[in-house]
Amino acid sequence: MDSNVSQKLFLSRRLAHANMFVSDYVKASDFYRNVFGFAEAYRQPDNLASFLSNGNTYHDFALVDIRSKYAKAGQRPGLNHLAFEVDSEADLVNAYKAALTAGIQFIGPADHDVARSIYLKDPDGNEIEFYADVVEDWEATRRGIIVKQKPRWIPGETNVPDTRHLYNPNPNLKQLPDTLVRGKRVTHMALVTRDFSSMYRFYTEVAGLRPFFSSQDGTSVLLAGTASTGDIALTRDERFTPGMHHVGVEVWSEDDLRAAAKGVGDFGGKIVREVDHASRHAVCVQDTDGLVMQLYVNRDWTPKTIATASSEDLPFLL
Repeated sequence: MDSNVSQKLFLSRRLAHANMFVSDYVKASDFYRNVFGFAEAYRQPDNLASFLSNGNTYHDFALVDIRSKYAKAGQRPGLNHLAFEVDSEADLVNAYKAALTAGIQFIGPADHDVARSIYLKDPDGNEIEFYADVVEDWEATRRGIIVKQKPRWIPGETNVPDTRHLYNPNPNLKQLPDTLVRGKRVTHMALVTRDFSSMYRFYTEVAGLRPFFSSQDGTSVLLAGTASTGDIALTRDERFTPGMHHVGVEVWSEDDLRAAAKGVGDFGGKIVREVDHASRHAVCVQDTDGLVMQLYVNRDWTPKTIATASSEDLPFLL
């Protein structure tokens, strides 16, 4: 990371959504609804994309088709970008200006009506979004079929940045009927790193996360925002391909984990690992594109208890 960062920049509250490329966005949307229990909040057929949420934020999952205009030639299923929520548009713009001064390079800004965003890449090349809500009720604006051009937005110039905190700290989370698992919300993502030190610096200095847990052997760290106990897990492990290892999905109860372990194969999914630990019970499920979702329920989610997990289990636990 070629920059001169003297203080934390974006002060992320939490990881708010995972945007992923899939081989067929309609089939993937059905799978994530029927298996993981997430409702489609809105769809963008012109972008070949489906956006799912149970009320946590304006989307927990964005499922973008590999044939979308946002996909590069030869795109395969995998991570498109991950997104962090910040307190307000004013905080977002101020951090952006400070980051530019520090030499951080950006892909650019975007206005999504309900939120305004700024995009860049981390040292490993993963695309990152920082965003702030700019409306109080996103569900009144983002629903059904949406086909529209995004407004032009220049941070700090197009409008006076809103200082209000418009995120909902206690959203009313829905539970869908007749699904295999009752998914609650996306909470975190695990990344296998190419350059662990540079990635750690980026996520602590630019994203403003703090260490929540570090393994004794120094191969894994869990970083958290101001409103969470873990948003990004960084791992250096030659057993795994660099990039997204899994997306963390909190479910309502351990009954959901048992249902997943028993029934996901009927939908074409696959269990890749189950970790039944004192800190967290996690069932890692591979979807039909090979993307791994860590379904979990926390137990004693403290650094002391997490530290008792084995090195083999830890990458699937964090």
